[in-house]
Amino acid sequence: MRIVHDVASALEHLHDTSSGAPPVVHGDVSASNVLLDGGGGGSGSRLCDLGSSCEGFSAAVAPSRAAVGSPGYADPFFLRSGIVSKKSDVYSFGVLLLEAITGLPAAASGPDGGTANLTARVLPRVRKQGVEGLVDASLGDDYDVEEAGDLAIIAVECVAAQPGLRPTMEQVRAAIAEKAARSIARADYGHHIQLSKLLELT
Repeated sequence: MRIVHDVASALEHLHDTSSGAPPVVHGDVSASNVLLDGGGGGSGSRLCDLGSSCEGFSAAVAPSRAAVGSPGYADPFFLRSGIVSKKSDVYSFGVLLLEAITGLPAAASGPDGGTANLTARVLPRVRKQGVEGLVDASLGDDYDVEEAGDLAIIAVECVAAQPGLRPTMEQVRAAIAEKAARSIARADYGHHIQLSKLLELT
């Protein structure tokens, strides 16, 4: 949980305009661009590779420019319109959440030899019955069922077809902090949850 919270915080910071600077769209949020940071005994993460980043609220991307986003993570609205925005990052983060929950790759070879995106493979099932039977088998029983369900709900909101229906990264980060505060606190401070530290997360 600490890892996805850290990535959400990084994106919230990039998108923030409170300092007067224009927002930055990362443009390539994916598992391969998340570096795990074990320094200090923690299990945090860092978001890297700003090579596809764009500055501003939205920007039309010229046809000659490489597509923004890795396979399986790219915002379908961007692929249709050529317009990238902060909500493109939100979509990619939603795919990252689904990947974290299921342990499945964002894009995989389909039965017809084409590419099948994770969203197409699991979203109908998640919407119908939640995460039951979808959580990464390598976790065994070592996960919080309610927490996994909460993350799945956030992921579904993030990958909404229309950008306007997706939450902001500020809302996403706050929701993750609220739903997973207990496990984030355990990761940082052992099993003794310190209220003052939880308040810093939310």
